Amino acid sequence: MAKARGKSAQDIRAIIDDAPYSSARAKELGLIDGVAYRDELDKELKTKLGYKESDELRVVNGPTYSQVEPESLGLDKGEKIAVIYATGDIGSGKSENSPRGAQSIGSETLSKAIKDAGEDKSIKAIVIRVDSPGGSGLASDIIWHAVEGAKAKKPVVVSMSDVAASGGYYISAGANKIIAEPSTITGSIGVFAGKPVVKGFYDWLGISNEWVLRGKQAGMFRESEKFTPEERAKFEDLIKKTYYEDFVPKVAKGRNKTPEYVDSIAQGRVWTGSQGLERGLVDEFGGLDRAVEVAKELAKIPKDKGVHRVILPYPRTLIQELFSEGDETRIQAKQQQAVLATLPEDARRAVRYMILFDRMQRGDASLLMPFDLEIK
Repeated sequence: MAKARGKSAQDIRAIIDDAPYSSARAKELGLIDGVAYRDELDKELKTKLGYKESDELRVVNGPTYSQVEPESLGLDKGEKIAVIYATGDIGSGKSENSPRGAQSIGSETLSKAIKDAGEDKSIKAIVIRVDSPGGSGLASDIIWHAVEGAKAKKPVVVSMSDVAASGGYYISAGANKIIAEPSTITGSIGVFAGKPVVKGFYDWLGISNEWVLRGKQAGMFRESEKFTPEERAKFEDLIKKTYYEDFVPKVAKGRNKTPEYVDSIAQGRVWTGSQGLERGLVDEFGGLDRAVEVAKELAKIPKDKGVHRVILPYPRTLIQELFSEGDETRIQAKQQQAVLATLPEDARRAVRYMILFDRMQRGDASLLMPFDLEIK
């Protein structure tokens, strides 16, 4: 801010501490360049663009502009590069898109898209656009395996968006190159798991449980009982194996580091893109366009040649989502999404963690950030 507004960092700190301001005061302080009504702004734009005073200012809104086909402007032509979007929490099965815009990464959907792009000989490289705080350890591992398979056939570049942490980093680690923004939230290389114990709640409801068990650890994930010392030791061993035998070695292999070094910067620590670059978790800064350029270079496509971006998985329309064929479980999931969409944001977040606890009850390890980060 200091650099952009031509002030010292000390001045900016003082301005922040004394905020908020009226628009007029913000102009006096140099935070903004002007104060104007919309018609005054339009008039100024007309002057700068060389319009006559009697001319009407022609504007185009975002949705209309986005409908312009790149091909009509001589763009998006040339060798094919697949751009695969990985947005949302990572789970097993198919990816989902709710009417309210919430998205999830299904290991089945994403791994198939990566596999298809890897096998398509007309596609010269793959860019995976990751925006995910992580999720299921098993689902993340399935996607990582798909990346490894595709990388054996052609270059794979990861473009990190806002967040690519924990499971989001797991699915990124094997790429040939990782491109991130300085403010990207990444890292969080770690594993956590547990189980909810709701015996007190069951007692309050008057519910009792009877268990018929065979094997010392058969009742390990009973939600009505705490871990015994033996069960806890067994469970911790499973978590450590996921971390030390899966996550850390795969990051080390992908980033050409030793497992010992990766462990020293891992253990759940969360980094910005800038810190990730310093620690070797990221290769360079840039957005999606830069990632496509890097993929183009790795695929040895001449600099003077254009590229055609093939978007995968192909976006589904709302009508397709509503009327697509599927089994009873998929239909039930859509009904649940419709109900969730009517809930307030805080309630939807609570339900998200209820689902997480349900997975834990089955013994699933999770690769998730240790906190929710919201920047306002």
